Amino acid sequence: MSRPFESSQELLEAVADLMTRLEAGGHVQALAEIRAGHRCLNGLTDGWALFLAAIEKVETTHALRWPRDEQKALKLIVKAVHAAVYGRRR
Repeated sequence: MSRPFESSQELLEAVADLMTRLEAGGHVQALAEIRAGHRCLNGLTDGWALFLAAIEKVETTHALRWPRDEQKALKLIVKAVHAAVYGRRR
């Protein structure tokens, strides 16, 4: 199975794009939770783990009400961040 993103930069661009779309769609609470997790990114595994916890929470509590494209984007992001934290695929 191929990696969802070719680089960390591509992953971070996808996160920024998703946040922009969530803001435009009025998904304020989900956006706030993703932003809070995103602020934890510091280049260390602990920061990625905190970000993973935030986006997994959003996936289970908010994403079901989103358009399909945003759900798919979040799922790919969660998969990539999970691999970054645990070194394997989800």
